[in-house]
Amino acid sequence: NTGRNLENIFPLLDKKGVLPGQERKGWKTAAFPSLKKFRKYIKEPSQHLLIYSPAIGFNSYDKLMIGGMITNYKLPVSRFRFFLAPFYATGSKRFSGIGTIQYRFYPDKHFKKIDFFLNGSTFTTNKFADTSGNKLFFGYQKIVPGARLVFKEKKAQSNSFRYVQWKTFFTSEERLKFRRDTIISGVDTTITANYSKQMQNRVLNQLLFVIENNRALYPYRGELKIEQSKDFIRTAFTGKYFFNYPKGGGLAVRLFAGKFFYTGSKTITKQFLTDRFQLNMTGANGYEDYTYSDYFIGRNKFQAAASQQIMMRDGGFKVRTNLLAEKVGKTDDWLAAVNLTSAIPDAVNIFNILPVKLPVKLFADIGTRSEAWKKNAAEDRFIYDAGLYLSL
Repeated sequence: NTGRNLENIFPLLDKKGVLPGQERKGWKTAAFPSLKKFRKYIKEPSQHLLIYSPAIGFNSYDKLMIGGMITNYKLPVSRFRFFLAPFYATGSKRFSGIGTIQYRFYPDKHFKKIDFFLNGSTFTTNKFADTSGNKLFFGYQKIVPGARLVFKEKKAQSNSFRYVQWKTFFTSEERLKFRRDTIISGVDTTITANYSKQMQNRVLNQLLFVIENNRALYPYRGELKIEQSKDFIRTAFTGKYFFNYPKGGGLAVRLFAGKFFYTGSKTITKQFLTDRFQLNMTGANGYEDYTYSDYFIGRNKFQAAASQQIMMRDGGFKVRTNLLAEKVGKTDDWLAAVNLTSAIPDAVNIFNILPVKLPVKLFADIGTRSEAWKKNAAEDRFIYDAGLYLSL
């Protein structure tokens, strides 16, 4: 018994649009981290909110990046949204940044919402220094139009989430170009090597099907990704499932299966040109992040701490083998792997004797690829790794 007259409340259950008394008007601005202005907005939300703030960034090539951020992201969510963060890099002396523009529709029938978006970014990814100390910096520019269609669920309270997404990556990368000059003067011949930068452009189409359930017990997620570019089609399925333990924590299971197809005949030239797009047993490094979708401190570093960062993609193994003559588990055919991570039960967790609680967990990976199943293969059919890790 609420003690209130609810006669005018129940008809609103079927009303579409903004509820009576909840209309938003006008503009507000807020400078982060001005908490006073944010509190005021939360109490009296407006139709439009503009947030601006200083921003910094860092990587091994741009070094410290100084800039700003401006966005209209807020609650309730606006149909039109944008986020822009331009920077000036003190190391490369170049401009960099990231941004997105989105517009959202709310259809009546099959889809809960439809987003159209345009993403973009540019950063420095490598540098070259000659014997005289001259430096060249190399970067990329990326423009990504796309759309995400989120399906309606039967119940509004459902934890399920299903969507299909399309993206096209228009990427331009700066590369090092060598030129050898031969100068003949009388009987003397001089050969000099000159270098410059050249731009390489490529296009990659990506189609994504996702279904997930974020319920508290046994949440799961399934993703089918199909990518197409010049000379190849790359398909990959990633499934995740979490088994809750009775007294906290649980076992996370990840299953990956991928297949790489060549369009047209398979040649040595195509194998070389598609190397970074092929399937890996180890998590991908910065160079193999061909869509530039993850942030890397040292994207093309091959030594020291910055070179150890990987993406959790493909086979998901934690042990890097990039510096070997042939990377372990890499293939241009098919690959499958299972990744397990688990909390350590308190009864056997030896780290509980420490005065500080460490988030130490267990991991194990096992995988196989097509080459291991060929006749007279020189490697084991299954490879694996296992160990402890800090979950940060």
